Amino acid sequence: MQKITIKSYKYKIFMMMLTYYTLLSFLNFAYIIHANAFSSVAINTNSTFEFLGHRFILVSLMILFNLFVLNFLRISDFAYSILILILIFFVIPGGLLYASNIIVPIKIFLLDSLLFYSIWFFLSITWKINAPILNSRQAAKVLMTLTMIGIIPFIYLYWPYIDLNNLLLIDIYKTRALVDANIHNNYTGYTYSWYSKIILPTILVFFIYYKSSIGVMATFAFLIFFYLCGAHRTVFLGTIAVLVFYKYDYLKKTYLLVKFLCIVGITGLLLQVLFDWNYFWTMTLHRIFTLNALLDYCFFDFFNDKPIYWSDSFMASLIEYPYDVQPSYIIGKEYLNNPITNANSGIIANGYKNGGFIGVFINIFIVSLFLSSLNTFRISPKFFGLFILLMFTFTNASLTGSILTHGLLVLFLLCMFILRNTKFSLA
Repeated sequence: MQKITIKSYKYKIFMMMLTYYTLLSFLNFAYIIHANAFSSVAINTNSTFEFLGHRFILVSLMILFNLFVLNFLRISDFAYSILILILIFFVIPGGLLYASNIIVPIKIFLLDSLLFYSIWFFLSITWKINAPILNSRQAAKVLMTLTMIGIIPFIYLYWPYIDLNNLLLIDIYKTRALVDANIHNNYTGYTYSWYSKIILPTILVFFIYYKSSIGVMATFAFLIFFYLCGAHRTVFLGTIAVLVFYKYDYLKKTYLLVKFLCIVGITGLLLQVLFDWNYFWTMTLHRIFTLNALLDYCFFDFFNDKPIYWSDSFMASLIEYPYDVQPSYIIGKEYLNNPITNANSGIIANGYKNGGFIGVFINIFIVSLFLSSLNTFRISPKFFGLFILLMFTFTNASLTGSILTHGLLVLFLLCMFILRNTKFSLA
């Protein structure tokens, strides 16, 4: 009965992914490639974004093949869901970009596909992990205690700039400006995302599972405080993700996610066709998926044959950085006609920027190894929201930034010592 259910959900996901791919493709060629960012890149590269039928057929056949084979792979539900997320965040946007402009080289789409196949391979490896595991009840208390201690520097530094009006979304940019101008602290800079996007959402899952209303309220109180420390709404991303995807198993959550994306695509298309309103698809499918693929191309184009060898990060003391501003602002100026635009890119483009193809291969290897270890940890699907957020981070930050600033290392440690085997203990 269980095998029948698994096959049923995989078939549903397969059909829903085809629907989503069709919707995104139509939106991409009919509207997205005419958006401001695409128009700016077209002007600055003296090119045209259009529908390229032969390229689209090639991309579609590869994506169809990947989806078809995924249905018959004997892998864990976690591994299956991760591979679907890689298709959604990397392979499909990269493929559609390749099919939209003749100057876009196939190597970007192939590297996105290599990421997919590399993760696929590493997910089939089972690692033997011999490390202690904290009991779930103990873990919630330990993490809450660490947060209570760790929040003290935030209280000391940020208290003068706390503005309760920010809770009503009033004066948030004023608060951000004050904080940016007056607070420059390495500890708070690095740990802000650790607490708000990973540690507190993890604590919240434990308290919800054990039905601790006091614990849930305390967790939300901490989250609200972190929001007031700079008025950044992204504080709630991790919490929203784990709450939305708290129920059900990996396959059903994956199906519901793809179904939701289809609804978003249909809604965006209807609003565009009926009311000529592009804001909805611009802030959803374009902002999250297709824009990242476009920025990847910009990084590949600008840093082609001239990698900076991590001179803008951990190699800065050994290698001189050759530019006056950070790479993301260079791309904003050169391709988007806006020197103050912080045009971030993900692990593929950042790898190429730093070390060419070798840099990309290094990033792909580390990410594949990381996800493979998570698969071995047998983590409860109640934490699925954290992994969706992880994919979003991979498309918007460098690997070093993901490890340090965005908490990839913290997530790994939590998964190893706390979340391991929660697939059974939090059943």
